[in-house]
Amino acid sequence: MKEKNTYQPLSPEKFRAQSRMLNDAARKVLSAGFSRQMPADRVLAGFFRQNHRCGSRDRAFISETVYAMLRFWGFLRRYLPDTRREEIETGSIRLTEAELTALLCAGAFINDDTSSAAALAGLYRMNTLPRALNNPTARANQMADYFGCSELRLADRDLLPQWAADKLPENLDKEKFMNLLTVRPPMWIRMQSADRDAVLTELTVSGASVEPHQILKDAFAVRTKVNLFSLETYRSGKFEIQDLASQCVSIVAAPKPGERWLDPCAGAGGKSLHLAQLMNRKGCVVAGDIREAKLEDLRRRARRAGFPNIQTRAHNGGVWKGRHLFDGVLVDAPCSCSGVWRRNPGAQWKLKPTDIDELSATQEQILGNYADALRENGVLVYATCSLFDAENSAVVRRFLDTHDEYKLDPFPHPLTGNIVPGMVRIDSVDGNCDALFIARMRKVK
Repeated sequence: MKEKNTYQPLSPEKFRAQSRMLNDAARKVLSAGFSRQMPADRVLAGFFRQNHRCGSRDRAFISETVYAMLRFWGFLRRYLPDTRREEIETGSIRLTEAELTALLCAGAFINDDTSSAAALAGLYRMNTLPRALNNPTARANQMADYFGCSELRLADRDLLPQWAADKLPENLDKEKFMNLLTVRPPMWIRMQSADRDAVLTELTVSGASVEPHQILKDAFAVRTKVNLFSLETYRSGKFEIQDLASQCVSIVAAPKPGERWLDPCAGAGGKSLHLAQLMNRKGCVVAGDIREAKLEDLRRRARRAGFPNIQTRAHNGGVWKGRHLFDGVLVDAPCSCSGVWRRNPGAQWKLKPTDIDELSATQEQILGNYADALRENGVLVYATCSLFDAENSAVVRRFLDTHDEYKLDPFPHPLTGNIVPGMVRIDSVDGNCDALFIARMRKVK
């Protein structure tokens, strides 16, 4: 269910100051996003750290309006002249304050945040906005007429670059996929402690809406405007913020207590923590990454949650040279992140077709680097948060063609229980979550 913006009008002077901060934040997000591929949440976090005068109300208004602009950038970019569009999408943001505010106003209107849109339009003495129709594409066409682009007729397909739309899998429900791109997903958490009541109580007191998943007993969908990282139950390690699809990866891996597992692309370690939890904190998870700072974050998270069975090891990304073989290896490979476009809106406009080819070659190399780290009968799990077959099944097929000691290992689908033949793609429509690909292979000789 979509959360409505509950913006309440400020005095003209205060709102003008707030809109200037919004304009500055949007400019930084567009510039850093297109020139340096930085995600919007990181840019906004830095902006708020530098602007201490932003209160909670300011932060909510700025974040929601900027994210609306990014979510519907596929529509908004069509309102612009070609030269101006090309400037923006190379990181040169030469828009005037009024021009950028018009785009922010349009994004809010398309997102059905009509009170914010009306306030922005009034501030710059724009014409009165039309009465909003009942779906984003219809509202985008209303804004085309509003801006005098009456010859422009927008469609859902405009939310993606054409090359990306062409690469979507044939078995993807594209209509539902496009619809979900227009809606912010819920936050998913994974319970990491037996003290669930404390977590649920604090979430409820904070005003959060919490819904348990019907199948995954540790997964809960949360909708709240409260910063989950600030909650005491989070700081004490009682829960982790982890998308439902991401939780499925460790469930497919199915580690057993006492085993040794390697997570060589661990990042901040959400899946490493989940592996260790599924192992009842017995055995060992070796979490590796080429970024030492990410591993330090994992060490902090493991300590606060009381996990004694997680070790960290920085490495250079090459062939694994450990002395001991593992019962399982989880390769959570770097990818296009096309499966998390809902959570990182606008990212599809920063990706290039050549990126997919480069990524798939890297992914195959990473799989090969860890092929010899497993003992016989060990399990190799390959995962990406990508929708594209070139990064998913194609990589697995090429790996199997050159490593005859590995075979696909069928497993139950985590969200349905149905047996799948070694590979599965979890789509957003499967659980109001990210999209993600998982393959499970077994070393048979």
